Amino acid sequence: MDIQILGERTLKIKSKKTTLAIDPVVSIQKFDADAILLTSKDGDANRITNYRVVITEPGEYEVSGLKIVGIKSDGDSIFSLISENVRALVAKASSLKQISTEKIGDYQIVVVNADTEVSESAITAMEPSIVVLYGLKAKETAKALGKEDAAISTKISFAEDKLPEETEVLVLA
Repeated sequence: MDIQILGERTLKIKSKKTTLAIDPVVSIQKFDADAILLTSKDGDANRITNYRVVITEPGEYEVSGLKIVGIKSDGDSIFSLISENVRALVAKASSLKQISTEKIGDYQIVVVNADTEVSESAITAMEPSIVVLYGLKAKETAKALGKEDAAISTKISFAEDKLPEETEVLVLA
């Protein structure tokens, strides 16, 4: 799986068969994706080409074999991605504050737009192998999670079948 940051808050997530655009904005370069996921209402689908669906609401979806579950949280959406027995969560930190950890569940990969302070307990309750942080408070959140020396990159790649045993915290900037 590859996770790349494009601009300040737009992500491109590419798994074996599927490419997702997360929160595209006007300032990014256009790219192809199978689906667009909007965690809030202010995304710009015009920056994405060849997409089949824009997902903004709660519900269950499937795109090219990738199962996507949208969960509503205080007006925004949190997305669960399930691909070949790997569970990933994509959310804004402000949305995670509004939902109970019991409702979220466990994830091997947690991708958080640190638009505000992130609750350390909310992250650790999900027992992730990899935490990917981006956004305004990403570096502060990495420090709060005890990872002052978290790797900072524009793109992260990892094998879904070879996740680390100890939690890794990575920052996209």
